[in-house]
Amino acid sequence: MKKAHTLIASTIGLAAIGAGLAGFTSSANEASNAILETSVESVAAESYAVDAVHSTVLFKIRHGGVSNFYGRFNKLNGTIEFDKSDVASSSMSFTIPASSVDTNNKDRDDHVKNAEFFNARQYPEISFESTSISEVSDGVYALSGNLSFHGETKEITADLTEVRTGTFRGKPVMGFEASFSIKRSDYGITKYLAEDLSDNGPLGNTVEITVAIEAVKQ
Repeated sequence: MKKAHTLIASTIGLAAIGAGLAGFTSSANEASNAILETSVESVAAESYAVDAVHSTVLFKIRHGGVSNFYGRFNKLNGTIEFDKSDVASSSMSFTIPASSVDTNNKDRDDHVKNAEFFNARQYPEISFESTSISEVSDGVYALSGNLSFHGETKEITADLTEVRTGTFRGKPVMGFEASFSIKRSDYGITKYLAEDLSDNGPLGNTVEITVAIEAVKQ
């Protein structure tokens, strides 16, 4: 009988120890999962700021109906929230001072800034705010959003390519390139435009834009 009591006690003791270990293991797993979830959430919440020194905005427009003319903007600011594992939750926003336009000719720059074109005094900022980002293929996305320019806001969709991610001077960086086109007549800029709104007038209607972005993790 004594042996039976001892066996029962031992069994109960082992069961208690097992339950304790199970509880410990469960707690450890929960703690581990919590750490993992926190880590994932923190990565998803990371933001990047546009490096204005290493980013470029180029534009192309038809001149005289026969040739392409290129210009640029010398300033670009913006932020990027990008989660490759959940692209739909990502976002991008950019601003460009209209007065930073550069056509490699001061007189022409001043003309472009005045009321016949950009009217940079009344509309000092060109801005873009994304509304959606969707993956087309690996590293290639459709970036949609609202472009505000010259007092008008229109929805555009750009082809967005992830160039590369890496480290530069000890900081995580991301590279993107976006390309899209607009009709300047949609934004109320009609100087030197053909009557049929084509690209065959003194100055074309279609403006092709490329935005090359380098962004640094904040």
